[in-house]
Amino acid sequence: MEESGRKKIIRTLIVDDSSDFLEVEKGFLSMEPHIEIIGEALTGTQSIEMTLKLKPDLVLMDLALPDISGIEATKKIKEIENPPCVVILTLYDNPEYKSLAEKSGADGFVTKSEFATKLIKVINSLFYNKKREIKEKEQIKMKNILVADDSATMRKMIMACLKQIKGAKFVEVSNGLEAIEQIAIKEIDLVTLDLNMPDIHGLEVLNFIRKHDKFKNIPVVVITTKKDDTSRKAALNLGATVYITKPFKPEELLSSVEKILEEKACLKMPEEQNG
Repeated sequence: MEESGRKKIIRTLIVDDSSDFLEVEKGFLSMEPHIEIIGEALTGTQSIEMTLKLKPDLVLMDLALPDISGIEATKKIKEIENPPCVVILTLYDNPEYKSLAEKSGADGFVTKSEFATKLIKVINSLFYNKKREIKEKEQIKMKNILVADDSATMRKMIMACLKQIKGAKFVEVSNGLEAIEQIAIKEIDLVTLDLNMPDIHGLEVLNFIRKHDKFKNIPVVVITTKKDDTSRKAALNLGATVYITKPFKPEELLSSVEKILEEKACLKMPEEQNG
């Protein structure tokens, strides 16, 4: 999106089988200087093709289309790499349709009766929300995740779990010395750390990270078989960000890491603005 004053230009594709409504929609949106209409589609299939070709920031999608439904079109659009936001714009104010829209990946739902009063508020909340801007900015950047565990199988499991994170790039190590070496020579965004490793104990690696100014703010997720309170307290007291025991739940690990990276991005934002 390009800058327009203080707001970014939102490149928008509008989709509706009614040419009359498309004209009304274009007239209404043209009054917003930060919204640019880049295309119109009359069918669901056209909306998918035009999204692939034009790469809009936003798609305003009708539900009742002549070929495939707006729900199906939204699902297909959301499967595209770096998909646009999709807001359903429909005549049908129905809880079932709202639920289907949400499940399809739609980012918003506005009825045509609320079109004039609600649509711009929904669009602004999607594109000018600070957390969203931070999240999108950070997703563009590569995130170097150091996976330290002496078990190759466990490293593969952790990476399989975290590969859903956009921009994730993994650095594997099988012992504590390698972990320290990689932290020293690469820009690491997050470490997952086993405690029982063959040369240097995981707590020593954690202590190394927290004692050095250059590395002390790297988040460290301890993943270990040690379930006792003594080990947990020792790791947390040394500065572990999260302590997870094996066998872990993949969704728990993914959720924890995503939250940590988002919080880290929020902390970086003021520094970048001041810089």
